[in-house]
Amino acid sequence: MPGGGEMEINGAARVHVGVVDDHDLMVAGARALLSAKNSPAVFAAGANTVDALLRTGLKFDVVLLDVRLSDGSTAEENVRRLTDKGVPVLLHADRRHREAGPVLNRTDARGVVWKNDPARHLLDAIVAVARGDRWGHVPAPAVELTPRETEVLLLYVTGMKYAACAAALDPPVSVESVKTYLTRVRRRYAEVGRPASTRMELRQRALEDGLLPPDM
Repeated sequence: MPGGGEMEINGAARVHVGVVDDHDLMVAGARALLSAKNSPAVFAAGANTVDALLRTGLKFDVVLLDVRLSDGSTAEENVRRLTDKGVPVLLHADRRHREAGPVLNRTDARGVVWKNDPARHLLDAIVAVARGDRWGHVPAPAVELTPRETEVLLLYVTGMKYAACAAALDPPVSVESVKTYLTRVRRRYAEVGRPASTRMELRQRALEDGLLPPDM
């Protein structure tokens, strides 16, 4: 383990954890939890950006990464930067952060812990990820849509009627073409076990897949 393995519990080296969160209180809470005498992990460093954590020059067994940072970076970018360094990433997210699922699907993040989970779950997740396991619920695979299917979907789920969707496209298409695109979109979701027969269900799938921002 990084740090020479000098800290041990029951003969096993403790997991060295880096924490990236732009809320100082969250970093302080992680430090306190990981610094407890019976913790299987140890707080190695905390930072409010991935850049700042990497500048420490330290090695980590796991990085606990908030999916939402205020520096303009995306969770996908941050996961890739860390995994490119060979560091396993455990996402930390509020259950309202719908992008956590797509990030798990699209990157090499090893799992997700929700911010309202018990503290013991976080410790268990850190140990599991350091061991090479996955942790937490991994949503069904995101559906691959064509650019035009995505465009029609996003127009439709904002409340537009078929005719308005057809006129808003560039170039405009017929109402029947809009219906055909939406039929294809629904079929793609049904094929992966995520049915979306209504407008509201389609909107929910678009949110889950990160096609719509959470506040829409």
